[in-house]
Amino acid sequence: MKKTVFGISALSLLFVAIVSLSSFQSPNTPCLDSTSLLEETTEIESTMSDEKEYYKGFKDGWDEGWKDVKGKYSYPPHPPHPAYPSYPASIDSYRDGYNAGFKAGRRKAQKS
Repeated sequence: MKKTVFGISALSLLFVAIVSLSSFQSPNTPCLDSTSLLEETTEIESTMSDEKEYYKGFKDGWDEGWKDVKGKYSYPPHPPHPAYPSYPASIDSYRDGYNAGFKAGRRKAQKS
């Protein structure tokens, strides 16, 4: 939650800075148009995202593991934050995260 609020405020501040700096350009320099501004903010948002593929896979695997035990129409609880993967698994691998999340979600559903 704090990271999201920080990210939004950082983007807002960046937007205000770009708009204010673009208004002080000399007549010979091209003006920053809205499409290039949109491209820049989209690029910044994608680099600020700290959710790796492993974490996305873990969340999806957790949901499927829970539903495997409780039924496909059950509502799984929010998944825990996964530990950093050990050596053979990669932080950039969706499949490794999915497998770990599936096992963890299944274990948690069997205990409850």
